[in-house]
Amino acid sequence: MELAMIVTLIVALIVLVYINILATICLTLDPDLPSIQRRGQIIVTWLLPYFGASLVLYLVSHHSPEVISRLYIPWPFRKLIEDEPIRKSKFSRNTEEALGVHSTSHHSGGDSGGSSSD
Repeated sequence: MELAMIVTLIVALIVLVYINILATICLTLDPDLPSIQRRGQIIVTWLLPYFGASLVLYLVSHHSPEVISRLYIPWPFRKLIEDEPIRKSKFSRNTEEALGVHSTSHHSGGDSGGSSSD
């Protein structure tokens, strides 16, 4: 039990360091970021475990996708960064309607009330 916990902790630490280094490299390679923003995002990457690096990689992938495409990102993080669901449900359906398209029901029938003139 204790060995499993130690192994899990070591794996989590290796993944954390790897993702943080990857985010730092992406920020360093992004030519469009001013140095103050680059430094701030590097600080966020290292201060917020997992979340900071995921946020930075997400932002870089949308701002400069050519920077992140050159680097290898492991499976679960790639799905999060690329806006893809980790799991796809076989029961989910896209029920959104297109803009300007509404389903209407046609009412057939007579007067809906009111006075009629004779």
